[in-house]
Amino acid sequence: MVLPVDLSPATRVDTLARYLGRRVAVIYEGGTYSYPVLAGYARRLAAVLAEGGVRPGDRVLYLGGNSVTFLTTFLAAVWLKAVFVPVNSRLTAPEIGTILDDCAPHTLVVEPGHRGIAEAAAGSRDARMLLVPGDPGVHVAEIPPAPWELLSDSLDSIGPEPLPCDQDTPAMLAYTSGTTGRPKGVELTHGNLWWNGANMDPVAPVLPGDITLVVAPLFHTAPFGCFTLRTLMRAGTVVLRREFEAARMLADLVTYRVSTVFAVPAMFAAVAAEAGFPDADLTALRTAVTAGAPAPAPLIDEYLLRGIALQQAYGLTETLFVSCLPVEHPDADTSSAGLALPYSDIRIVDPIGGTQVEHGERGEVWVRAPTTSPGYRENPEATAAAFIDGWFRTGDIGYLDRRGYLYLVDRLKDMIIVGGDNVYSAEVEQVLARYPGMTDVAVVGAPDPHEGECVVAVVRGREGPGPSLGQLRRFAEGDLARYKLPTRVVHAEQIPRNAMGKIDKVAIRAALIAGDDSVFARTEAESPAAAVDSTAPPASSTPIWLRTLGSLSPDEQFRIVFDAVSEAVGWTIRAAPRTIDPGDRLQDIGLSSLAAVELARRLNATFTLDLPSTALFDHQTVGELADDLRERMVSRTARPTVLERLAEFEQELANSPTVDPSVRAELRTRLRTSLHRLTTAAADAPRATDLATATDSALFALLDTELGKGQDHDR
Repeated sequence: MVLPVDLSPATRVDTLARYLGRRVAVIYEGGTYSYPVLAGYARRLAAVLAEGGVRPGDRVLYLGGNSVTFLTTFLAAVWLKAVFVPVNSRLTAPEIGTILDDCAPHTLVVEPGHRGIAEAAAGSRDARMLLVPGDPGVHVAEIPPAPWELLSDSLDSIGPEPLPCDQDTPAMLAYTSGTTGRPKGVELTHGNLWWNGANMDPVAPVLPGDITLVVAPLFHTAPFGCFTLRTLMRAGTVVLRREFEAARMLADLVTYRVSTVFAVPAMFAAVAAEAGFPDADLTALRTAVTAGAPAPAPLIDEYLLRGIALQQAYGLTETLFVSCLPVEHPDADTSSAGLALPYSDIRIVDPIGGTQVEHGERGEVWVRAPTTSPGYRENPEATAAAFIDGWFRTGDIGYLDRRGYLYLVDRLKDMIIVGGDNVYSAEVEQVLARYPGMTDVAVVGAPDPHEGECVVAVVRGREGPGPSLGQLRRFAEGDLARYKLPTRVVHAEQIPRNAMGKIDKVAIRAALIAGDDSVFARTEAESPAAAVDSTAPPASSTPIWLRTLGSLSPDEQFRIVFDAVSEAVGWTIRAAPRTIDPGDRLQDIGLSSLAAVELARRLNATFTLDLPSTALFDHQTVGELADDLRERMVSRTARPTVLERLAEFEQELANSPTVDPSVRAELRTRLRTSLHRLTTAAADAPRATDLATATDSALFALLDTELGKGQDHDR
């Protein structure tokens, strides 16, 4: 039955814009966007798309990061009953090309930073290409050549009224990761998105006026459909970040009094490791949902000590969320993925026989809900294999206890077979994660000549390389059968993860088979003397060697800063070349998104800055990054050097017995007034600009000039 109502999010945002006045819809990159502004952007972009020929059912593809433009493009596509296609911004050109072949988009909306990869992916395909400058988080340096169109050139159109959408109207195509083959386009309808809100609200509510923090990539359905869109439909405010940074996430939770947040366990763990976490005011946080991987029990306990119940949830791109742990769950194991949501059904099926199993028995998780996708785009074979009589086969192994709580054990494809016995990697990970000092663990199977496969534990310890194989086996032997215990341990500086923070077991298995240890950035390569605590807060004052940087020649400045950057890169990326050249591109030396977070922390600690990890990718080469840091430090350290000299001079005046107190007071006033005039006077812009690179001698000459002016004044 088709619901006789309009489920279009575009209609809803347009309605809220008329009735809510200046209520803030989105906070992004230091700016606020009210509902009227957001609706206005979407309406004008819809006009641009319509003028270019977009019609109901056409695909509008978006390639870029988290941004207001992402949301505007979605709303504009929905405005015309077109289908929104968000693409993983970390994919390569061939991978994006595969998606283009599958969905045949009418229009590509692309951020400037992705123009090159979009061109390579599109090739000679017939699609309109729109570039979107003007976003506060993105900068365009030049006007692109044909066939590109600059979106801002056409945003004066008034735009049509949004078209109504029923529950069967296609809303978006969300592509699966493709780790087992070609990515599949999951069709999600407006009914799926609407029921998702109805399903989640009773257990993990988003209320009118709530403030939701979004740090995970929006091209995933959980942060987008389940939280961002749900917040906007309920007239709340979305605090949107382009990427995740632990310190900033903690600050946002406090500053904006966030009431709702979603993050994967690795993100919550990074926030909990921040020095300010124990004392941060998190009293406004009511709904904190985690998914994507099982949350370790110690992490859940750490948040419970702060009065926050991490609600583990479970869902897939094809189903959206289907289960969630209630906030009040006194009788449930916190490792559970919770109870089926109000409008969802879950059953456990024998993957071989296809029959439903009893409570407590393990099998494949099947789900049925109005949030379930109708199938894969133009892929009847894959649809028929996964969608059976209204049920979706998840490919996950789990069980239900007698109270109905769902427990996930593993993915079918991640199951390890040791001498004919099944070993579920997630079960082993849950046990090993409790080892004291363990910060991360991944368990996979590797080829074994005797048993077929062996259990390999990739571990990361808080201090040092982590436990030995013998220590791990002794720790776990009371909870795991002997054949489930690891027979090999790999000590890692970092464990490969995808964009959502899920452990990339495909990459880990491939590395183990190939004998490629570089993906783990091994701690064995680092001597104990070189070890640095990456969680240590930045120093409170600028180091002496940086304070004297401004007195050196530009070449000497660059050499010092470049050496510091090279050392930080080498520490962060264990597989980085031993010798780094200024012309080396950051992406070519292995700087992933997660490694960028650690490198930014390292550089911030070294240079006492507050750079976001995204700033690193604003530079093509290591040399460009070093030169930017050099300019930042020179411009920042020139003034403190003068201030320190002035402070010394003032101290001498204060202690001098031969100077009249009134004279001392006037001299101090003149010094401060002159310095203020030199550093802030808008009328003397060239002089203010020169201060960034001026030597101490030049600065004091300027002070002499200013003080000379003051001598003509009467006392």
